[in-house]
Amino acid sequence: MNAFLTAAAFVVLIAVAAYVIHRLNLQHADRIAAYRYSTPRPGRRGHGAPDHTPRTAGDDPGAPPATRPRL
Repeated sequence: MNAFLTAAAFVVLIAVAAYVIHRLNLQHADRIAAYRYSTPRPGRRGHGAPDHTPRTAGDDPGAPPATRPRL
């Protein structure tokens, strides 16, 4: 009986330790997500794709971007 209680206590301690480690990992992930590692570059919203069609110097800034003619 004494061995069973000791084994049960160890299992409970391991479960509590796993839960604490899990909570610490969640806090760490939240801290990483909230921190900005560098200043964002102007004109870039994401990785890879451009955010709009390029404009020329004479374009009106209030006008929508030019569309390409269909071929």
